[in-house]
Amino acid sequence: MKIKSPFNLKQPKGTYGYLKSMHTYSILKACLFLGISLILFLCSRVFFPEHRGVFIVLAIISAVPAAMSVVSLVMYLRFGTGRREIYEKTEALKGEVPALYDCVVTTQQKAYGVNVFLSTNKNLIGYSEYGGMDVPELTRHLEYMLKKNNFTGWNIRIFTDYNKYLERLQYIADKNLKILATDRNLAEFIKEIIL
Repeated sequence: MKIKSPFNLKQPKGTYGYLKSMHTYSILKACLFLGISLILFLCSRVFFPEHRGVFIVLAIISAVPAAMSVVSLVMYLRFGTGRREIYEKTEALKGEVPALYDCVVTTQQKAYGVNVFLSTNKNLIGYSEYGGMDVPELTRHLEYMLKKNNFTGWNIRIFTDYNKYLERLQYIADKNLKILATDRNLAEFIKEIIL
């Protein structure tokens, strides 16, 4: 039996609850790096004023990873783990189809939250409960990324209507489609390009 470490806060990417775990991890990471910068700055002013220059330089250098961790935190806090109902319904109907949960796809203009991606028989199916999503733009971005990485001939369909998503999921369940190696390869590729 494998014992889960209390220090392992991050869940694997693509699993349900990943974004929630990343919220906690990102907050702790940002606090740690900001704390280090603050301590170095205080050392320059309060504890070691005779070595002020050295501690100021160290504080400035440590501000770079602190700023990067804050940017990461802001990106993760924009999106949350989807409703449990979506996860349970998808798991019940998908069968062996590879699924990725709690996905954030970033483009040059925008970030998109997608609750679930499924890849089956040259079809990439996604569902997002986030309002105001520019589905055509996200689809174009995914088509570009797939074509650029030699995944040709894939049909991409992103749903924002839960009932239509469930209909498609039921269709997949009824067809009992055989999973291809390319389906798993695409799922691994999507896992690489999501946040």
